[in-house]
Amino acid sequence: MRKLGVLCAFIILLLVAGCSGSGTREELDQVLNDTFDAEEEYRDVQDDLEKREKKEQQLFEEIMALTQEQQEDVEKQAQSAIDSADERLDFLQTEKESMQAAKENFTEIDGVIEDAEEAAVKTDLEALKAKMHERFAAHNEFTQAYEGLIGLQKELYEMLKDEENNLQMLQEKAGEVNKQNEQVQNAVTAFNELTQQVNELKDATMEKLNENEE
Repeated sequence: MRKLGVLCAFIILLLVAGCSGSGTREELDQVLNDTFDAEEEYRDVQDDLEKREKKEQQLFEEIMALTQEQQEDVEKQAQSAIDSADERLDFLQTEKESMQAAKENFTEIDGVIEDAEEAAVKTDLEALKAKMHERFAAHNEFTQAYEGLIGLQKELYEMLKDEENNLQMLQEKAGEVNKQNEQVQNAVTAFNELTQQVNELKDATMEKLNENEE
């Protein structure tokens, strides 16, 4: 049986601390800070998700160590795993809402682009906007994959509660879980890479704006 995979830590959007100034630089800094703040709940639930995953992993291992004569204990542990999976769904919903709020806040970058006077600056801001939208899309793909993973895990936990299900049936379902988990991990990797690219574009753009004001 597989172990429940703990999601790797997401790379947060790194901002220039205490950036001050006027014009485009100040406007961009405000938009990025508002976007970052809107993602606070998303960041906050990462530890909770990881704790639930570890808890379910432990429960699953304990269940597989039990015998048929301990079916009552199996059912109890499996139900605990199901409850934990439901909690993860709740945390994931909080994460989705936080990212949606961030996406809405980030639309303010359109005003920054419009106000920018230099064509080169507009081009840089457009590139940053496009990359951030890719990042939001990647997070959406992750949440869809992760919801699918939780659904399959819950099906596996339910099967464990039914002593009529044999080992082969459980192995087949575990195989589905493993396959879905690969999609989740790929989605996490894509999101992290795009977040890093956003950070790099943001830093480069801020540096150019600082040089222009010197």
